[in-house]
Amino acid sequence: MTRASFLIGFAVILAALPLSAQLRYSTGGVNNYPPATCGGPNLSLCVPEARDFQFWYNSAGFHNVTRWENGDVWGADFRDGTDRDPSGGSDIPQVYFFSGHGICQNAPVAADPDFLVTCGNFGTPNVDNIKSSSRWGNAGGTLQFMFIDASCPMDLVSLTNNWFVPFQGLHIATGHSGNATHDTLDSETRGATFAAYTTGGAGTIFGTLGLLPHLSVGDAWMNTGLIDVQSQVCAVAIAAGNDRNDAINRREHEFVTSGWGNPTPNWFAWRWVCN
Repeated sequence: MTRASFLIGFAVILAALPLSAQLRYSTGGVNNYPPATCGGPNLSLCVPEARDFQFWYNSAGFHNVTRWENGDVWGADFRDGTDRDPSGGSDIPQVYFFSGHGICQNAPVAADPDFLVTCGNFGTPNVDNIKSSSRWGNAGGTLQFMFIDASCPMDLVSLTNNWFVPFQGLHIATGHSGNATHDTLDSETRGATFAAYTTGGAGTIFGTLGLLPHLSVGDAWMNTGLIDVQSQVCAVAIAAGNDRNDAINRREHEFVTSGWGNPTPNWFAWRWVCN
């Protein structure tokens, strides 16, 4: 299947469906970063991690919109103005999970940007500056939860500089803080466990037997974001709210299935845990 021929359409009225069936999600997993064209190094576990994420979300009855891998994940999928392409845009679903490269500074400062890096066959450039390029929830976009499993896309020192502007209806985003010598490692387990916790194992024997906790987005990331990371790396979750109390409530208690309306980003609340 190619992106050029891929088209998703809904044949049902979403309001008549249970909440689990209404929730739409997408994944982008990138292993291939050839040094000559995309700077390297290649990764090995990002595609399997994205597939594991799909397993848990499909089992919960969520609707998979797109599940692109390697060169079919484009930088344009995360840039405002092209992020609503129905064949892969990150602002089409309600949940997007990305696993691939980011960029770490040697010692990040408040003015340094955060990045998300792809190696697309089309839709270049492959490097997206999140502050300047990404806007989620605007112009008809529907993304509520942006989950980024990469190197340093959410450095604490520059969080307020880079992550307020992309929230244009977005509820919660998750990522890592670190630097060039304290980095997030390639991992299949981290994203898979995060997906399991955000669904509570719904639709699987683990959920039926109560073997998995069903956690809010913030709690799930605090419990899984430090799997396979180097020392001094932090797992970070940030939420927007209509006011201080709303932002804190979302940060602490919002599930992917809560069904809460979009916040007006008047206030932000974040939390983190470090290795």
